[in-house]
Amino acid sequence: PTYAHNRQRSRLAGYRAILAIRLPVQHVRPSALLVYRSDPDTFTEREIRLLTNFANYATMAIENAALFDRSDTHLQEQTQRLEALIQSMRDGVVLENSAGKILYANRSVQDLTGLDYETIHNKPITALVEAILSRTKDRDSIQRQIDEALSGQGIRRVEYAQIGEEKPRYLRLSLFSVSDKEETLIGRGWIIQDITQRYELDRMKSNLVATVSHELRTPLASIKGYTTTLLADDVEWDTQSQREFLTTILQETDRLSSLVQDLLDMSRIEAGNLKISPISSDVPKLIEQAALHATPPPGNRLALNLPHDLPPMFLDPQRVEAVLRNLIENAAKYCPDDAPITVSATYDNENLVISVEDQGPGIPTEMTSQVFESFYRVDNGMTRKTTGAGLGLAIARGFVQAHGGEIWLESRSKGTCVTFSIPVAVTVEVSE
Repeated sequence: PTYAHNRQRSRLAGYRAILAIRLPVQHVRPSALLVYRSDPDTFTEREIRLLTNFANYATMAIENAALFDRSDTHLQEQTQRLEALIQSMRDGVVLENSAGKILYANRSVQDLTGLDYETIHNKPITALVEAILSRTKDRDSIQRQIDEALSGQGIRRVEYAQIGEEKPRYLRLSLFSVSDKEETLIGRGWIIQDITQRYELDRMKSNLVATVSHELRTPLASIKGYTTTLLADDVEWDTQSQREFLTTILQETDRLSSLVQDLLDMSRIEAGNLKISPISSDVPKLIEQAALHATPPPGNRLALNLPHDLPPMFLDPQRVEAVLRNLIENAAKYCPDDAPITVSATYDNENLVISVEDQGPGIPTEMTSQVFESFYRVDNGMTRKTTGAGLGLAIARGFVQAHGGEIWLESRSKGTCVTFSIPVAVTVEVSE
């Protein structure tokens, strides 16, 4: 209220004297203690001292109330932030009290166990354990591990595979004790983590070691065997035999070099460091070069279905030839010796589309989405007879995606067709 307002109010109330004492507050708006009198007498020194002391006490009360309100608001804000943080976690968090009742569970618990908070709130912790066990294959083993973790005698961490979905999910359950500031146990915390990605990475590492070891062993054995034979002092080899031995050593060395290059390419692709160098390229010539360098070569089985007016295009010839070579090699490996391999190409003024089709055994539909993963090989009679690290199609996909394109596979009961499409620009010749 303004001074004029207070003056008018005082007149209406019949006040003839007023004393205003400023309250030295810091955490609220400027305030004052107002004392009114109906007679015109002035306030004595004693009255002023008394009212000043009263004002100081009032200031302390107001300040304490303001600070308490502010701290309470701050505490609520901190609690809300913590709640938002825990609720946004991908890991499931469950808290139980000392009586074994569930006090809290965040949203991720429902995704990881199938139980929502409303269902399990204030229920025994055994409800959570049962939900976990109902989705595991080895129920007895997981139950035993959880019991050991609860007793504190074993490792307080349990890893298990969750079944019931298209692909198994791997989870980790961790337990921890909750104590107050006097170190008195007041409950227990449960954290459920989805470690499927880490599990898959570990599996890939194991596959990498096993596959690379296997792929290295054969050429190294050949190189060592032929080198030892050539260096033997008790045998003299004619020029033709020496040339055959050295040719084999060279071929196996090329095989090792190719494997190392595949690993380097895969590493660049996964790290996002793969770069392409587009230049004007003759697509039919790239296809011919890919067939020429393929191992095994397709020979007379290769049939080309190309437009006669396919123009030169801007692309990375080394990467595209590597994609074509891999697709042609796969077709030659996995289809009968007398079955044709057809390479087709089209251009629609925006995208170059190339397909490699064979008449091999085909790939089951449920596996077509996995063939472009690193170290993946379809398990059938034909693949077991061939060698390879399982990197070819993964690298091909990386090269195609580096061009901004896509690659896919279509398989029938007999035969497979792999197609890739990349956006390209046509080279335009400018006449002088």
